[in-house]
Amino acid sequence: MDDIDLAQEREEARLSAALFARAPRLVSRNGNCIWCTDEPVVADTAYCSAECDEDYHKHHREMKQRITGE
Repeated sequence: MDDIDLAQEREEARLSAALFARAPRLVSRNGNCIWCTDEPVVADTAYCSAECDEDYHKHHREMKQRITGE
């Protein structure tokens, strides 16, 4: 096994670790938007619109900043 093979194996291991550690994808449990809860979700998302997606993430960033003081 040469240096290129070793480098490729290390890169694959890093990629696998990064994929394993990523946050789970948000899903709707009942088919309605997880932010406004009134509208049905757009296919393959957890939100009814881009605005709800942005509002949800903005709210959670703000809450995290309040808790951690960052």
